[in-house]
Amino acid sequence: MRDVYEYAKFFIKNGADSEPNTYDGNMKLQKLLVLANMAYISQYQKPLYNEDILAFENGLVVEKVRLKYRNDYHAFKLESEKFNPNFDQEEYEILNAVLGVYGHLSAKELSDLNHQFNSWKQAYRDGTSSEGYHDKKKSVVDFSAFPDDIEAVGRAIKAYKETKKNALQHEVVNGVTFYYDDLVMTDELIAELEKFSKVCEEDAYSICQEDGRLVIY
Repeated sequence: MRDVYEYAKFFIKNGADSEPNTYDGNMKLQKLLVLANMAYISQYQKPLYNEDILAFENGLVVEKVRLKYRNDYHAFKLESEKFNPNFDQEEYEILNAVLGVYGHLSAKELSDLNHQFNSWKQAYRDGTSSEGYHDKKKSVVDFSAFPDDIEAVGRAIKAYKETKKNALQHEVVNGVTFYYDDLVMTDELIAELEKFSKVCEEDAYSICQEDGRLVIY
């Protein structure tokens, strides 16, 4: 299982934190990481990563990513820009679907969404003392106890994927439009299309994969 930092770098590289190097940027990154984990559980019945998820006042958080973003943002950003993921198709599908469903929402909107999860409510109560003190060790979320939360995220992801499947998808690279159907648009594919776009003669092509190779026609 991959380290959660890899998924964080993917989201940062794709500009998903929206307000870079800010409290809100960090908060949005946390919510996307958690939603990706919930979506993965809904589809594959296992977590995307092993890191504990904690219930904070503003929602669910992957603490070690939160601290790295807060305390060492510039190094984290540089690492993300240089990051070349080798995710499998299942991972790419989940990550891209999470961006498609939730990536346009603000940190506040994602926080409000988290507050609807019973998994957050229970863990936040468990981690908050009568004096108001927050105990991180007691605020770890147990998603297995709240299947309805997982199912809710799973339904949103499924609906998005069905919509995308039925729509004519395309990617524009250097002014050239590439149409595709059953294909996951990875960073590696974008790099290949970018190279092709510089030497091609037409302004639109269809693409697919055959035996693991990119076919452009």
